[in-house]
Amino acid sequence: MGRVQAGRSHQGWCAVLCLFVSYVLWLWLIKGLGVMLPTLQEQFAAQTWLVGWMLSIITAFICVTGLFARPLEVIFGTRTVVTVGGFIFGVSMIIASFSTSIVMLTSILALTAGPALSVVHILTRALLGRCFTTNYGMAVGIGTSGGAVGLITVGPFTQLLLDTYGWRGALLILGGLTMHLGVCGALLRSASTDETNDSYQPVSTEPNEEPKVSSTSAEETGNLKQSSRLGAFKDALGAQIKHFGFSVCFKFSFWITAVPFICSRFVSDQWMIYYVSQAEAKGFSPYDAVTFTTAGGVGNVVFRILFGCIVDKGWLKLRPVIALMITLSSSAMLITPWINSYWLMMVTAVFYCGSSGAGASLNDLYTRELLGPDLLACAFAWMELVTAILCFSLGFFPGWMYDQTGSFDWAFFILGCITALSLMALLMECFQARCKSKQPAISNPN
Repeated sequence: MGRVQAGRSHQGWCAVLCLFVSYVLWLWLIKGLGVMLPTLQEQFAAQTWLVGWMLSIITAFICVTGLFARPLEVIFGTRTVVTVGGFIFGVSMIIASFSTSIVMLTSILALTAGPALSVVHILTRALLGRCFTTNYGMAVGIGTSGGAVGLITVGPFTQLLLDTYGWRGALLILGGLTMHLGVCGALLRSASTDETNDSYQPVSTEPNEEPKVSSTSAEETGNLKQSSRLGAFKDALGAQIKHFGFSVCFKFSFWITAVPFICSRFVSDQWMIYYVSQAEAKGFSPYDAVTFTTAGGVGNVVFRILFGCIVDKGWLKLRPVIALMITLSSSAMLITPWINSYWLMMVTAVFYCGSSGAGASLNDLYTRELLGPDLLACAFAWMELVTAILCFSLGFFPGWMYDQTGSFDWAFFILGCITALSLMALLMECFQARCKSKQPAISNPN
């Protein structure tokens, strides 16, 4: 038993490391491209909305391809998928540095980097939920704080690479660094007896007992073989469909936790793509803009770990903290049209990145509480799919509003309204709980 627990502890902390690195690299990809957005727009002579939409398509592919995470895990194992995915991600960024058009750049990153990063991201989050029965909030906070580290480092680092080597050299260097994700995946353990010793099969204790063999005629055996082929095909098809976990979408509790995730993920992706351009549109220099994102990254890591520990220790309840984070992040976006000074931009960036990051981490706890650890991979994959639909359909509108009005202010205001919609999911859970509590009283009036 101690050996099994030690194996799970090793696996859990390796999963934390992989999740941390995957978050760093996800920010390096999305936010790095956001920093490059003005350069790419000038390089390819494209409008803001088109370049921004292309970057949103990349984030959409990161979301939509997560649906294959669970089947790949079943076939190849977590370690193999994470290791291979990490190397594919790095190689795709290197190849993208040779792109000759914005469409080519988008296609390479969307079709190769996106699926690799998405599968790694989902499998490590699900593995975390299975390995940590205690201190799960702290583990998620540490793992997802990689996003904060990425947010802190990607702005100034990418700007430095742009000024020194241009956008091609920046992508080439970032691609080489992102291949370290494959090395981190190799630290995970393969499926072994350590993970399966918890279960057992009953063994017969009768010394003279022999296996029972049913006697059937050759004709009956042939008929059974012929009729079983269709049944075997149906069983195999059903097993593969089960691996995709589509049944989780029919659970009401899934949509309660999916709405905050989808709204937060979509808005944070748009923030990362357009924030530097938004700050420059307000008159700040590119270095001022990346300074704001660096401050936001500091707030992100502090909020994630702090509120993860607070919820783990039981000092505050999970749902009120999630509601608080949603309120803070939406408020920071809603006041964007009236924020024009340096320090107010800094403060709002800290509060938005901190509250949205902590809310995303706590939503993983919320999902495990409502659905259980076994459905985490499937639930995360379907949430990512719905997010992808939003990115495909609405990812262009902040850039389009800028092209029409010359400002990102009201686009960010609308994004704040989308974030506030997450509160409706928490209210729906409260309404559902009240309805369930009234049902026994109605059925048993005495």
